Amino acid sequence: MRTIAGNDLWQRWGTDYFRALSTFGALQDCTILSLLQNGQVSELSQGEVLYRPGDKVGGFYVILKGSIALYMHHHDRDALTRLYRQGEQLGFVDMIGLHDHWSTSVAQNPVTLVHISSDQFFELHLQAPDDFGLLMINLSREMARTVIMLAEVIVDQSVLIASGRN
Repeated sequence: MRTIAGNDLWQRWGTDYFRALSTFGALQDCTILSLLQNGQVSELSQGEVLYRPGDKVGGFYVILKGSIALYMHHHDRDALTRLYRQGEQLGFVDMIGLHDHWSTSVAQNPVTLVHISSDQFFELHLQAPDDFGLLMINLSREMARTVIMLAEVIVDQSVLIASGRN
């Protein structure tokens, strides 16, 4: 993992790029820039592990470019549980749930992301409450989409079990 300056990305990719990311949607430019400047912006190589089960959670990540696969270890093998894409967050549920990471996250291709610490998240609440509210809506919307996706998987499995095709 290589750390890079958030300011450099802001200048290189431009404001429109960051505004289009779903997690940052509708946030003021100064708030997005602050998240990049005060967060830890990093690049991962394809196949590089971001975190493993038991790693301490100190915040969450927003994927600025690339995708990360999330694997859960079960019965002596790893199962893909989710693919996170550009603009999405990962680790927010772990942070809010106050528990260690429970899965392994692996870069599927070169990835650029920003780590927003718990302290930075709290400071945003104090310094820019309107943008904090918008960020919470964006994060909640993504969690809602995940819940719907999980419900669809449960329904599919229930139908297979009921039909005897499991």
